[in-house]
Amino acid sequence: MKKTLLLACLTLSANFAVAAEPSKDFMWGAASASYQVEGNVNQDNRGKSIWDYYLTDKQLAGLGVTGEVAINFYDRDQYLKDIKLLKSLGINSYRFSIAWPRIIPDGLGPVNMQAVAHYRRFITDLKLAGIKPVVTLYHWDMPLALAQKGGWENRDSIDWFNQYAQVIFENFGDIVQDYVLINEPSVEVAQNIKAKRYLAGDTSDSSLPIIATPATLETSLKSYNHILLAAAKAKESFREGHYKGRLGVALPLSPILTAGDATDQDKADAKIADGVLNRWFLDAIYKGTYPEDVLALAKKMNLKIDVQPTDAKTIHDAGFEFLGINYYAPFYVRHGKGKGYNPETYIPKGQKAAFNGAVRPDQLTALLDRIRTEYGNPTVIITENGAGFPGEDKLVKGMVVDTQRCEYIKDHIKAMNEAMKHGSKVDGYMVWSSHDNLEWLEGYKSRFGMIYVDWNTQKRTPKQSAYVYGHIIKGDKIDTLSCK
Repeated sequence: MKKTLLLACLTLSANFAVAAEPSKDFMWGAASASYQVEGNVNQDNRGKSIWDYYLTDKQLAGLGVTGEVAINFYDRDQYLKDIKLLKSLGINSYRFSIAWPRIIPDGLGPVNMQAVAHYRRFITDLKLAGIKPVVTLYHWDMPLALAQKGGWENRDSIDWFNQYAQVIFENFGDIVQDYVLINEPSVEVAQNIKAKRYLAGDTSDSSLPIIATPATLETSLKSYNHILLAAAKAKESFREGHYKGRLGVALPLSPILTAGDATDQDKADAKIADGVLNRWFLDAIYKGTYPEDVLALAKKMNLKIDVQPTDAKTIHDAGFEFLGINYYAPFYVRHGKGKGYNPETYIPKGQKAAFNGAVRPDQLTALLDRIRTEYGNPTVIITENGAGFPGEDKLVKGMVVDTQRCEYIKDHIKAMNEAMKHGSKVDGYMVWSSHDNLEWLEGYKSRFGMIYVDWNTQKRTPKQSAYVYGHIIKGDKIDTLSCK
């Protein structure tokens, strides 16, 4: 028996050793999204997206703050320089999104072959540089015509997206291996809720309801269900088309934390918040069910969330090949005013925070451990991880010393490596973002890139974080690298 136990331990240790460090095939990358970087909104017969309406037509991010130029990434002369820069840093994969309004300008009509040709050329240029394309089909830029029909709240959106996905598979299936079908459902829905609030004239509340409130829960759950079903249907179309590759969705997963002296109501709200933000997606994908506590709350509140009896099973049966995780920060939750579910998010006093939340790399390890132990240890790609800090991104004498972002990236890669030592199967890590870009309703006020972009001249300057990330990719020990 001792011999058997020893062999088991040796086998277990060997497995951990294999997973402890990223392999030579590990995807070290960076990420971007079409509307945030491309500009050139009227080129090649592109149609209007909901974000053109929000920013250009309604000026919700401020006067003149639009995606019409962004960082000019649609222009081939510009993006070839960017690819060369990414390659020089050692980046071997690049996650970008294809713009639905470019491929099918009105969302459902004829395919725009000019846009297809552009993206095929871009993918080919990446591959010629030795950079693997990771293609996101949808990163929030819904064609305006479909958004005006209700967007993801309309169950017809399942078929709209599947039609678009089929066009992508038909035109790119021979040159793309990895697809992220849909990016960050909960954040997109929250952005749309906030934009509609602004359109209604209420600009007093600038919060982003990523954790759905009682007022936004119906819209959120209904949209989440349709989005997951749309991804599942696209996955089935991929299978039926006999294409080769891997498909997944990118979810903004965040541990939900409470204070040490949390009340029972704080804990109850935190549990439901975890159910809405995390378990709603993970349970459907890996267990074929939706969380009973969230369904019970929706029933108690008499919400019309359009969840049919077989929906969660349909999502599970799709069998996605990987889970994309966009991790930035945990959420600290406490109970707000009144009775019943009413979560309030906050940053504890003394907690270091970035634009996008508390800086807690340990919670990335905790999240990956949870995925491993509760959801069958699926293959994971960290599809986004990064940060921006107030006042940090200053160009001085041709350099940007972004010490806090640099430390953030180092610490989160260490946290990922720790989870891999525990047995988590992580295939890739993508920094958000490759470049400074348009941050949706926040406009150009906050910078998240490893590459500094001068908005007036489009000149690129790699920041300290980019150089340090390059050294990590090359295999240098993280603790030896200086961010100053």
